[in-house]
Amino acid sequence: MEKLDLITLEYKDIFDNNKDKKIEFSKDLLPKKYNLNSLFVVRVDGESMQPVINDRALVVADLSQKEIINDSIYLVYKENKMWIKKALILDGKTRFVSINSDYSHLIYDLKDIHVVAKVLLTFRTF
Repeated sequence: MEKLDLITLEYKDIFDNNKDKKIEFSKDLLPKKYNLNSLFVVRVDGESMQPVINDRALVVADLSQKEIINDSIYLVYKENKMWIKKALILDGKTRFVSINSDYSHLIYDLKDIHVVAKVLLTFRTF
C-alpha cells in the first residue's frame, strides 16, 4: 500500500479557548497549484457561505494566490475583519458575495477590500 504524502498545518481554535491544534490531510486533496509555505488554516465563524462552507468549518487557504478568478472563494479583509466570500466578476466589476441568500446584503466591491488568500479546501465536518 502506497504511503500518503501528508500536510500538517497548525491553527488556533477560536471556539475552543484558542487552543493550538493541528490538521493533517493528504496533499492530493489540494489543487495542483499551491505554495506549501503559504498555506494556513482558519476556522469559519458564520453561516454566510453555507451550504458550501459551514459555520465552524476549517478552511485551508493559500496566501500566495491573490489573482481573482470568477466563482472562486477568498478570504478578504474589510473594516478590521476577515471575511470569506465568493468572487463574482460581472460586467467588468469584481465583487465578493455570500453564497447563503440570508446574507445577500454582504457584498463587497474589490476597491473596498484587501484580498488575503484564496481558499483551496474546506473540511465540513471535524
